[in-house]
Amino acid sequence: MSLSRFERGAIVAELTDDVVSVARRMRDFHVGCVVVVREERVIGIVTDRDLVLRVMAEGLDPSRTCMEDVVTYHPATLAREDSIETALVMMRERCVRRLPIVDAAGKVTGIVTADDLISLLSQELADLGAGIRENVDATESR
Repeated sequence: MSLSRFERGAIVAELTDDVVSVARRMRDFHVGCVVVVREERVIGIVTDRDLVLRVMAEGLDPSRTCMEDVVTYHPATLAREDSIETALVMMRERCVRRLPIVDAAGKVTGIVTADDLISLLSQELADLGAGIRENVDATESR
């Protein structure tokens, strides 16, 4: 299966963006992370958990704290051509829940999350189960 279904606009931030504006962007777009970019290329990632642990818990002023102070640099990324299976393996091996998708130039084209994959795979299993259930009375054994 292709990653193309996840190539919708990832929410991005610059290193100079303040935490408050990024948190509001996360709220407004209903996302749990932003991809930090420089010249449209992925350089890091910040999650809602990062904001809590690195800003709130440390007592920093979110309006004066910039992304450069809380970003996780060099996140694992996926190439546009990678498969969902590659995403699953990478998430498991690197213990991450979010993977930005990048083109050949390193520019972000989307993001795939563990929640996305759980939803997709559970639907695939439900469809398989429905197919089996509908054929239980079939006279042919498969």
